[in-house]
Amino acid sequence: MDMTRIRDRMVEHHVTRRGIRDQSVIEAMRMVPREKFVPPGSEEFAYEDAPLSIGEGQTISQPFIVALMLEKANLDAGDTVLEVGTGSGYASALISRIARHVYSIERHERLAVEAKERFEKLGYRNIDVRVGDGSKGWAKAAPFDAIIVSAGAPEVPTALKEQLNHGGRLIIPVGGGEGQRLKRLTRTGAAAFEEEDLGGVLFVPLIGEDAWTASHPMYTATAPSLPGTIASVPSSPQDAQGGGMGKIDTLPALPEGVLDHSEFQQRFWAVQRISWIIFALLLVTCLLGLLGRGGPFSRQTLLLPEGSVDFPVISRWNAPEDVTVTFTPSSEDRVFTIDAAFLQSFSVQGIDPPQKATFARDGRIGYVFPADPAGPTQIVFRLQTQLPGPRRALIGMGGETRTQSTFIFP
Repeated sequence: MDMTRIRDRMVEHHVTRRGIRDQSVIEAMRMVPREKFVPPGSEEFAYEDAPLSIGEGQTISQPFIVALMLEKANLDAGDTVLEVGTGSGYASALISRIARHVYSIERHERLAVEAKERFEKLGYRNIDVRVGDGSKGWAKAAPFDAIIVSAGAPEVPTALKEQLNHGGRLIIPVGGGEGQRLKRLTRTGAAAFEEEDLGGVLFVPLIGEDAWTASHPMYTATAPSLPGTIASVPSSPQDAQGGGMGKIDTLPALPEGVLDHSEFQQRFWAVQRISWIIFALLLVTCLLGLLGRGGPFSRQTLLLPEGSVDFPVISRWNAPEDVTVTFTPSSEDRVFTIDAAFLQSFSVQGIDPPQKATFARDGRIGYVFPADPAGPTQIVFRLQTQLPGPRRALIGMGGETRTQSTFIFP
């Protein structure tokens, strides 16, 4: 499976066509192998625009929402970035291809360890990962030029705002349940922030001291199996909705200039794929019928001054074939020549009517037929194919020659 090709298609269909224009984000998504950040067995789903389960009740998010948050963070090559919610590490990997350094916090130790191992294996050396409370940020590594939070908080945690550099951007979902809004805060002074509403979204809760608690109804509502625990892993990739950077909500408005046609696009692409499959099957059927042995385009008639030759263009190995030679009326004997080498591909089984004489000249075999001034004479060479593959023959009638090609299928 060519993942590079599939990755490019994902970027085109799920990212650029939906309004993402930041070239650094687009190139990062073309570069990072998303299939390396999903559990074994889920690689075929890696480039669908949907979240996938990664365990611990968490997911790797749909590509579009990841691209949207990175674009709104306005990342530069020299930036130091904090990501809250490492998950499988996919978003951190993308950020690392754009920014100078990434600090990533994950609440679940197993996910943090696995993400770190992935980074080392893939050679992403500018990412630091630790286990901790994401709502408190990473004070020792602050200040940050950008902070990206991949879970919803009841309000913007104070610690995260304080750890922003002057001019730094904080991307975070704020609100509970269906009322979440994706916010971008830009620090403009010591205690001054410019806030923008980027649209309605739906994320799992940010668990921490300055966010939701594990016993909060919003959190436990996503984990009905055991009070205070994390939701069970969804049964299939299509059912996965929790954790990581959440999925976009289809009801609230998306950021200005971004149209959410995902449902329509998925249906359109499904119909398009089926249509192309049907078209390809019909095309192959037509070609086999038209070009196949016995089809209207499987033979060609060569016209020469002294007559014509009906010659096979398509043939099948070890199958009988005919070459029909038609001579115009003449008072002199008629001569038909053909490459001797070509007859290694076809053995002559019979000539009807029989020739008057046979001779060899310039690497060709010549057949002499009696004169008939009363009318045209038709000669049929009955052949048996011997060797598969493309073959060429120099065919002659009298002093005129023509080159003809044929293909013998195995």
